[in-house]
Amino acid sequence: MPKLSVEKYYKREHEKTFQLLIDECKTAEQRTQVCAMSLSRCYLQLAATVDFFPQADILPGYERILSDMERFACDDKAITAKMAQGYEDWCLQITELLEHGAISDQKYLSHWQLRLLPELIEKLGVFFTSGTPPYWDDIEVSLIGVWLLFMYETVHKYPNPKNFNFYVFIRSRHPDIEAIGKECDELRAKLSQSVTYRDAYDTISTTYRNECEKYMSEAAAEHKRLKAEYRPLAPEDLVLTMRELERIRADVQFVTTENRTKEDIRQRLQYYRTLDIASEETDNPPAAKSNGI
Repeated sequence: MPKLSVEKYYKREHEKTFQLLIDECKTAEQRTQVCAMSLSRCYLQLAATVDFFPQADILPGYERILSDMERFACDDKAITAKMAQGYEDWCLQITELLEHGAISDQKYLSHWQLRLLPELIEKLGVFFTSGTPPYWDDIEVSLIGVWLLFMYETVHKYPNPKNFNFYVFIRSRHPDIEAIGKECDELRAKLSQSVTYRDAYDTISTTYRNECEKYMSEAAAEHKRLKAEYRPLAPEDLVLTMRELERIRADVQFVTTENRTKEDIRQRLQYYRTLDIASEETDNPPAAKSNGI
């Protein structure tokens, strides 16, 4: 029997978990609790982008969203239309920042969180525009971390040599080039808003290319090595993706267990904010372990 491709395997497991959420989470409260847990696990991934966009309300805005959802899940505090509009505005603010060149024109970024940030914000925006609980599409967005990790593992963690970028590699290995690259990125973003930065941008771009040329042979050797060692991804390589699917399944069992207290839910939500889902380390959510789940 032929082995499943990574894409087919992911689709199958995604659909199984999606159906589990439908079958087991019978109330809007349970669906929101699982959804809030998934969004809490995205916290550190958004935190990784903050230093690149000090002018954006990335982390404070997301903290407000998570706090509101925690109060909704644990204290029966409603999510109002005004609050939902605030979440939507937060997504629009970041989207506008990204569309003005802060990300889209930076072709040499090596940070995978930044590369996936536009799509992550878009997915959150679609979710928040669906109204307020119980009208949110909780089930779909509960799988947002699974999508994030699948993209990370299939595109960024195990890159295909065909997508190898010489400049990304050089920047990742040489701090002096990274510094010049950052300056180039900043001027590119300013140039997208005003032509007055054209001369400064052209100058730093020339410097950047000339400095990178010093390390092109090193990058070429790395590219050659990657091609020699490359093998297609197999389902067993999706370690982080599958771990996130397992967390969702455990969360479903957790919130549907009788006698689960609001404090149990709160502790789990708070713990998930500290969890780096892109790490290889295992995790033991509070209450899950003590309750045998």
